[in-house]
Amino acid sequence: MELELEFLRRRRSIRRYAERQISDEQLHDLEEMATQAASAMNEQSWFFVVIQKPDVLAELAGLTGMDDPFYSAPTLIVAFAAEDAIAGTIDTAFAMSNMMNAAVADGLGTCFIYSMRDVFNNPNYPELKRACGVPEGYECIGSLAVGYPAEEREAPTDRRWDVFSHII
Repeated sequence: MELELEFLRRRRSIRRYAERQISDEQLHDLEEMATQAASAMNEQSWFFVVIQKPDVLAELAGLTGMDDPFYSAPTLIVAFAAEDAIAGTIDTAFAMSNMMNAAVADGLGTCFIYSMRDVFNNPNYPELKRACGVPEGYECIGSLAVGYPAEEREAPTDRRWDVFSHII
């Protein structure tokens, strides 16, 4: 069990990526692990859009108003939750967490990117979801930048432990 815990301790948010694209096998691993996530009543109420085309990434970045919102990651996985699901946002977050942990196992890094939520759910861009193949009735909850880390991140030392209450 210590090995598994150490694996989880190694996961970091990566904010600098190498220019190298992830492999199809690595992408498949991430997708497979997303499908293994827990979901309320097994609804599996998520939908993901994988974007690797540099011109599309640049266009999406431009819609955020930020210079490099994806930290130069070569892959962006945009996550959507079914609006009518029992716990769609939570289910999708579980699936994203599985992908983040699977990325570490594959030698990749990830960073949660919240700004895509504001872009894909913006009423000024009504065709964006449709252009990306997102079914009707789904809202964006965020995205994951994915790629090979161009940096080593040290374990944080400022973890809070005052966030638990024990009733024993």
